[in-house]
Amino acid sequence: MRAVELRAFGGPEGLVPTQLPDPRPGPGEVAVDLVAASLNRRDWWIRKGGRAELPAVLGSDGAGIVSAVGAEVEDVEIGDEVVIYPARDWGDSEHRSGPDFAILGVPGQGTYAERIVVRADQVRPRPPAWSWLEAAALPVAGITAWRSLVRYAAAGPERTILVPGGAGGVATFVIQLGAALGARMVATTSSPAKLERLRTIGATDGADYRDPDWPERLGPVEAVIDSVGGAAWPGCFRALAPGGILVCFGDTDGEVGEVPIADLFFAYFRIQGTTLGSPREFEALLTHCAQAAWRPVIDSVFPLEAAADAHRRLDAPDRFGKVVLAIDESRL
Repeated sequence: MRAVELRAFGGPEGLVPTQLPDPRPGPGEVAVDLVAASLNRRDWWIRKGGRAELPAVLGSDGAGIVSAVGAEVEDVEIGDEVVIYPARDWGDSEHRSGPDFAILGVPGQGTYAERIVVRADQVRPRPPAWSWLEAAALPVAGITAWRSLVRYAAAGPERTILVPGGAGGVATFVIQLGAALGARMVATTSSPAKLERLRTIGATDGADYRDPDWPERLGPVEAVIDSVGGAAWPGCFRALAPGGILVCFGDTDGEVGEVPIADLFFAYFRIQGTTLGSPREFEALLTHCAQAAWRPVIDSVFPLEAAADAHRRLDAPDRFGKVVLAIDESRL
């Protein structure tokens, strides 16, 4: 099968097209012929030097067609069009993942390939009326946004939620999902053009993050859903209303954030970390998507063999939304 391997840490040039043996499903597993996959910041982190044995096939997001079924599989059939839940062994608790939790792609094979074998309980029907590209963009960003909004930010009418770096892949999901759930969504971004695009997907207001007064312009807000970290946190706390919550699922601008400790207790602030979401939350997200009018924002599409170029686009300052790999272009 065609695949792309990460063979050296560092720049995108470490991603090399190759041929690998077709994986075959064992008991309780299914093989999925991938039509499309999408990139995530996790892929970037691993490529830059995150923990991985090389060579490795990256990729946590994918959608495709079941092509083989292992023994003891009852509810999945060859020909099913599916989207993949991007993890395994979450555990029974909804509050946190368990000790065996692992995200798809590294240490196992990821979705930068024509075929992948996953457990049968990881596949779900592709959302009706969603394109293959949209379905492939959904899993990691969608479930991260859903858990952040529903479980922690209580998104709904009369709630204002701030999204720093609103043009990012997951951030666009947060804005669209939050607006669909009835919340008032506001965001920071880096240009007037991006701000105008954010308004078209559900943001009611926004500001340039380089404006020193942006927290006062956009606040007070009941919740912040943040993947920026670093320099964004002081402004986020200035924008938070008393009793507000900062939900964090990433640190693209730095691993260390400043916390005003006195404000933390005097203003009754809360800080909540989160990663991905449970299979039950993924099912709830898919139920929502089956009726939703919104669709993922796709910045660009690259053929599988151009995964290195896709990673370069992931770093582009003008990127807006998800970067997707077209694997079976005949079906798109």
